Amino acid sequence: MTRAIKQPRRLALLAVLSLLVSACSSYTPPPNGVVEKLYDFDHKVHYEQIKYNDDHYYLQIKSDSYQHFLQQSVFLLRHSQRLCQGSLPQLVVIAGIQGFDRLPTYPRPYEPDLQVEVRCVKKP
Repeated sequence: MTRAIKQPRRLALLAVLSLLVSACSSYTPPPNGVVEKLYDFDHKVHYEQIKYNDDHYYLQIKSDSYQHFLQQSVFLLRHSQRLCQGSLPQLVVIAGIQGFDRLPTYPRPYEPDLQVEVRCVKKP
């Protein structure tokens, strides 16, 4: 009797596990040239990424506060390293570098998003 009860539970558990595994493995990256909106939980950064090819990317990191710029910069360096997978990341900053005043005498203006082009250069 207990075997008859345990069998449906095992089947249900197996079905749920197989659905979870298939859901996790079904991520398909977007085609080249398409904007992908992402979020990095470690650095708490919203960003958009365009992959032109395996060695060329465009990143736009959403600006949210002056204090958060340091985290955005660290994220940019780490993410570029991850994108290049062993090659050297070459960064070209297009816009979004924030000025620094230790004791500003006027309110800080709205800063644009940090926009960077990343190219992966083969190591010499």
